[in-house]
Amino acid sequence: MKSIFKNLTYFTLFYFFLFAVDAYVKVFFLHSLLRYITKGALIIALLYYFILNNNDTSQRNIRLIVLAICSFLIGDELIIAGNINRYFFVLGVIFFGIGKILYSIRFSHKKDFNTLKLLPFLLFCFSYMSVVMMIIYDNLNSYFIPVLIYLFIVMLTAQFAFLRRSEVNNISYFLVLIGVVFSMFSDSITLLKEFYSETIAYNQYTIMLFYALSQYFIVIGLVKERKKLIMMQY
Repeated sequence: MKSIFKNLTYFTLFYFFLFAVDAYVKVFFLHSLLRYITKGALIIALLYYFILNNNDTSQRNIRLIVLAICSFLIGDELIIAGNINRYFFVLGVIFFGIGKILYSIRFSHKKDFNTLKLLPFLLFCFSYMSVVMMIIYDNLNSYFIPVLIYLFIVMLTAQFAFLRRSEVNNISYFLVLIGVVFSMFSDSITLLKEFYSETIAYNQYTIMLFYALSQYFIVIGLVKERKKLIMMQY
């Protein structure tokens, strides 16, 4: 079994097999306890892959990602329980926010950045946030502030992922950025599902798919991370 997690191709096949199993269970056994197992297995597999393969010399960085993945794992389980009790759903979203904050801290670096280069991305983030808020605003009611805070965290994560460009190798940079964008898609569809009056077609499947893809690309991207300064010395 360990050989599966040491080989990216094998792990990718295994990971999306687990995703297919989880999707099947969600469709046919939505309220079964089995769903807690299949959903948890997907994130635990990512966690184990990261622990086995990361080459980061910073224990702080490793702990941040382990804690982030664990936060998403707890969030997943609570959101499943949210089908029974709405408060579990809210707690699950809080843990998702914690996971994103931990990702943001991990993505951040101390170097200065060019504000002009960042401006187009900030405008994109602001536009994205504004459009989502305008669509769901009428149905937010008491959730207005929490949703606003959550979207701010989403934008913060995207900003720090974008700013990694000058620090890390290209493959790591683009994989993580793609993962963060997929995460934004998943979050957007979730918000529309919860607070938009119209039904979003296939929302359950698209949320699952984009979420699974986002976590996969972020973790693989971090495992492949190499500092540009280290590379230049060779």
